[in-house]
Amino acid sequence: MLGAGCGTQQGPTLFPITLRVMSDARPMPGAQILIRDRAQGTTDAQGSFRMRMTGVEGGTVPVTVRCPNGFVSPAEPVPVALRSSIAIDRAAHAAGGIETTVQCPPDQRIAAVIVRTPNRANLPVFYQGREITRTDLQGVAHMIFKVHPRDVLMFRVDTTAQPQLRPANPTFNVATREGDDVYVSTLNFEEAAAPRVVRRSTGGGGPIIRRIPPGRGGGGGFF
Repeated sequence: MLGAGCGTQQGPTLFPITLRVMSDARPMPGAQILIRDRAQGTTDAQGSFRMRMTGVEGGTVPVTVRCPNGFVSPAEPVPVALRSSIAIDRAAHAAGGIETTVQCPPDQRIAAVIVRTPNRANLPVFYQGREITRTDLQGVAHMIFKVHPRDVLMFRVDTTAQPQLRPANPTFNVATREGDDVYVSTLNFEEAAAPRVVRRSTGGGGPIIRRIPPGRGGGGGFF
């Protein structure tokens, strides 16, 4: 039997942890979970991975998440906190414990680009040096691209067939953002004034001869 003056040292605690991996709002199955470069398993169909980690209250454990191909893994290990919690449903708490959510965003996004040239129909839209669409009767063109976040898309509206339009052959850029998005660009055109036509005389270009009436001295003639 221990004396009253002797103390006891508390051993490490076993913490139940749930790691949930998502891609935007969708569960991400098949993400690999590693701790200190040692594989622990992969997320299930619901994007979840449950484990038990030994440590002390308030500590953290760095967890590496490797997303499947086509998705972007976190650049750094995710710090998972070790802490106790109180749950009304004790059975659920015992099974899952503290939950940490990690994102695996797609490495490509959908960019819907809309070009508006009000009331200017049949204008070709060029991308990467080739025509990919034309404006409709209302002056609207739609395009859809798969892009990487922060890509810059460069376009040109060709006015060669309508030389009176100003500006001529304008260009515009679209800077894509992190998520799927719609980008609208409006280009307003004016028509250049028609060149003035200068009418020229149809008469001959020779000298004009005038008749000078004879003077009193009876002399006269032409010059």
